[in-house]
Amino acid sequence: MARQKSEEKRNTLLSVAAQVFARNGLSASTASITAAAGMAEGTLFVYFKGKDELINAVYSEIKTDLAEAMLSGHPKDGSVTEKMRLVWNNYVCWGAENPDKLAALNKIKLYENLKCEVDETTTQRFCYLHNLIEGAIAGGSLKDVPYEFMLATFAAQAEATMQFIHKDPDKTEFYRERGFEIFWNGITRTTTD
Repeated sequence: MARQKSEEKRNTLLSVAAQVFARNGLSASTASITAAAGMAEGTLFVYFKGKDELINAVYSEIKTDLAEAMLSGHPKDGSVTEKMRLVWNNYVCWGAENPDKLAALNKIKLYENLKCEVDETTTQRFCYLHNLIEGAIAGGSLKDVPYEFMLATFAAQAEATMQFIHKDPDKTEFYRERGFEIFWNGITRTTTD
């Protein structure tokens, strides 16, 4: 007789796995994950066929959470700058509040067994951001660089900002504003472009 699956246990395993991967890397054992979750070792395999499936599920879960956070409250009207500032602020706040998820995400996105369909599905959640950037490039307000490069630049600057906020939380607003300013000035077209 198959064990009854609990959504709460599955979510706990995903959350604890993200923490364990963030601290110990993807080589962490499944036994260490179940021990940290306070569950029997075999419990993990009731919910996931193996470690690869777990890693892919953690990645999908984090990317979904990140997309919801980054894109929440985006205005339908407003300038590209206002829209990008909101996405920036949401990302920086999410990263500052979820350092384990961010660390796990950065490790998993380099994982060689990340399934293409998982990456494609999570990427679709960011269509708004993609369309916003591509539209601004086509409209001439942003430099004409590949979307992936623009996104990597955005993430690198935002994560540097998060590190400074973590070190000095009293200057959160200062670092968030200056970080966006540096990013935005680097990607917007000037009259000499």
